[in-house]
Amino acid sequence: MGKKKRMIDSIWVVLLSILAVLYVYPIIMILFNSMKKETAITTAGAFSLPTADAFAGENYINAIASKGFLQSLCYSLLITITSVIAILVCCSMCAWYITRVKGPVSKMLYFLFVFSMVVPFQMVMFTLSQT
Repeated sequence: MGKKKRMIDSIWVVLLSILAVLYVYPIIMILFNSMKKETAITTAGAFSLPTADAFAGENYINAIASKGFLQSLCYSLLITITSVIAILVCCSMCAWYITRVKGPVSKMLYFLFVFSMVVPFQMVMFTLSQT
């Protein structure tokens, strides 16, 4: 029984490794193509490594310097950090109220939150986008 289980585990490892490579490959291809000049990205050369003629290392430098990448990164970090803190504080206070206070309001809030987890996100987004 132990030998058969090891064989099945080995097959699973191989299959999941292949699946992991298939998932990661497009990201690696995008990184390689981002290091090429725009004229070097063609149908025939999209899957090749950048050569000395096609290498465009200034792509990243140009994006950081002229496109305001660092400023945008700082804004994104500020928005993300403050929203996570606000969500943690508000949700913690609401959860405390729902669990500690017994009454019709807390029961209604509880069922409202449970219903929002049951309804698919796409259904909520469709009505929100229509509004």
